[in-house]
Amino acid sequence: MTAQIQFLTAAKASAVKIAKLGDKEETQTIKAADSTIWVNELEIFRELKTLNKPINQGIYTVENGVPDTKSNLTIKLITASVADKKHLPPVRSMKIYYHNTLKSIKRIEAQFNEINSLYSSERFLVMEFQDVNNKTVLSSYSVNGGQKMFLGDSVVYSVKGNISLQ
Repeated sequence: MTAQIQFLTAAKASAVKIAKLGDKEETQTIKAADSTIWVNELEIFRELKTLNKPINQGIYTVENGVPDTKSNLTIKLITASVADKKHLPPVRSMKIYYHNTLKSIKRIEAQFNEINSLYSSERFLVMEFQDVNNKTVLSSYSVNGGQKMFLGDSVVYSVKGNISLQ
């Protein structure tokens, strides 16, 4: 993620972001003057690195070389598999779509769940990539999810960002 943020900052990339919360929708244009804006914008995707924490070693099963039935891509599938559902890690699954090799990533999808005494939430994270001058570059991202408060209403939201390079 750090390399993507550095590239987007150097390329003076911008993004059009559409956020929906219930019935409300808001569109915002992001023009990053420095890397802190991209760091904040993409922070939620850094949560995916919890896959690599030592405490999660042995929790995930990995299947590589799974053909995608909807495209010419191949999938690396990472799935949490524990007998006790109460001890599932936050990242439940991740799919990395690639063309020929893992160096040519085209899409990453992940399911992120969080449960505590105050609320439960579920998020579906997607990042899409394109090749730009032989470099894999983030071209769009989205977060779709919901949150249920212990003694309150449920909230459903979505955020979609399309990135443009200058």
